[in-house]
Amino acid sequence: MYKILTFLLIFLSSINYNWASSNSPEFIIEEAAKELFENVKENKEEYKKDITPYYKIVNDVLAPILDYDSLIKQILGKQIYSTTSEKDRKRFTNALQTQLIKVYSKTILEYSDAKITILKSSSKPEAKIYIVYTELYIGKGRPNFKVNYAMMKNNKDNKWKVVEVIADGIRLVKSLKNSLAPEIKEKGLEAVIRRLESEVT
Repeated sequence: MYKILTFLLIFLSSINYNWASSNSPEFIIEEAAKELFENVKENKEEYKKDITPYYKIVNDVLAPILDYDSLIKQILGKQIYSTTSEKDRKRFTNALQTQLIKVYSKTILEYSDAKITILKSSSKPEAKIYIVYTELYIGKGRPNFKVNYAMMKNNKDNKWKVVEVIADGIRLVKSLKNSLAPEIKEKGLEAVIRRLESEVT
């Protein structure tokens, strides 16, 4: 599942399209991509030896454009989310975020030459969702992937943030939920949180 989720970072590391509006979802993602892509190009050899410093850079860049609260709500589901303490929500978010950042960082290093084409964008006013449709090229002889990004304006800061990623028709956040739900049901959320925390230490 984490391999599928890495398409998000491949996209963020390789987009090279210019957008007029600094408030548009495309521009927000492009600016994040530019910072990540330029940094890894300048420090690629160093990161191959020790990628740890890049984890913080990736986290600092992605944190403002990923709506982690929305992602966690989707993954846990309304019932579990509403009955989980704020402390445990934060623990779950932090553990999952740390795991994903590590996977993302390694992926951008591996696929730093990937290229993305923005095919189109569309909005769904009734759902307040903005979708950016893209196609990802990761190398000669490899199939292209269609990767779409669903974004919504965050209620707290009124900024566009990613709430779902669809890679070749697969909803990644939903897939992550489906992969964790059986474990949460069988062992409980606390056990899952502890496992995630143990894997990021």
